[in-house]
Amino acid sequence: MEHCLSVPKKNAEAWEPCSVRDGTERFLQHRAGKSLVLTEGTSFCAMLPAARQAGAVGVLFDGDALSLFALPDVSCVLASGSAQTLRAARFFAAVRRIPCAVFPAHAACDGAFGTRARLRVAGEMRDVPLAAAQVYCDVSLMRESVAEGYARLLLSRLALFEQKAAGLLCRRPFGAEAEEGAFALTDGVRGELPPEEIVRRNVQLRLLEEAGAPVGEGALLCGGGALRAYRTLLSLYTAFFRRGVPRRYFVPDYRARAAAAGVSYASLCIPSEEEYALRALRLERVRGELARELVHLNAALAGQLRAVRSVGGRDARPELTVLKNLPELAPHGLCAIIRDFGLMETL
Repeated sequence: MEHCLSVPKKNAEAWEPCSVRDGTERFLQHRAGKSLVLTEGTSFCAMLPAARQAGAVGVLFDGDALSLFALPDVSCVLASGSAQTLRAARFFAAVRRIPCAVFPAHAACDGAFGTRARLRVAGEMRDVPLAAAQVYCDVSLMRESVAEGYARLLLSRLALFEQKAAGLLCRRPFGAEAEEGAFALTDGVRGELPPEEIVRRNVQLRLLEEAGAPVGEGALLCGGGALRAYRTLLSLYTAFFRRGVPRRYFVPDYRARAAAAGVSYASLCIPSEEEYALRALRLERVRGELARELVHLNAALAGQLRAVRSVGGRDARPELTVLKNLPELAPHGLCAIIRDFGLMETL
């Protein structure tokens, strides 16, 4: 029997043995009228039972949420697929004020939680509201992404290190309750985990991120694989806190960097001379503490790579070139601080 994690907003622990079919039947049990079943290529077959229900309108998501509003009126929406497909369904549900159920096809469960998101509407990326959804995580639907889900746990742990390091260097707050919960879920990930446990921890992390736990700048690199993003940032952070020395008389060309990254120059967080000097002093004070934490993270890497292979994944080597524009894309991240010290120019 397939495992399905049913996650109401107030109960992220409720695991139930069920299939997509059973989850669909439970959601539709007391609902009348037509239902919209939104899928994409990777999840179309899994959602066929829902699409064959009486009164169901099956749609393949084309990447633009505007097309959903040309459909006939429906009383609820079910969706399965990637993060953007789930977000499109939840945006549609928010506008129409109808119930929504989502079946994530990725073990990281992106798109299943949160109240707002960036979504393509009428050809433009817009910030839109999202309805709360009933979340059913069928592990059999996610079998191709379990290794990526494991790597996302590692990235979430690294995001906590990033938050701490940036907090110590820039006097920013860190260590909130949501961060402590995320630490408890990720710091012990040093070996193999069952697929169900990988999904469960990702669900809890997405909920904690909604409550204020850091997502981290590594999330911007997941398009190239979460494991590669983790190993790349871990290598950079390790090198910086072991040997990084601020280039005292070097000032990055912030305007050129902003143009190369395609962001507004005004959006960058450029420290004053006084703040730069204070950060340099703080770096020497906290370098030892942060370097020791990185030793702890690096010591777990061999076992984590074995765990990735055990769930069908492959190793991914660090690729520092992908960090070239990251400081501008994540202006409050640790890479932006490293850039300000003049240490990102050779990547």
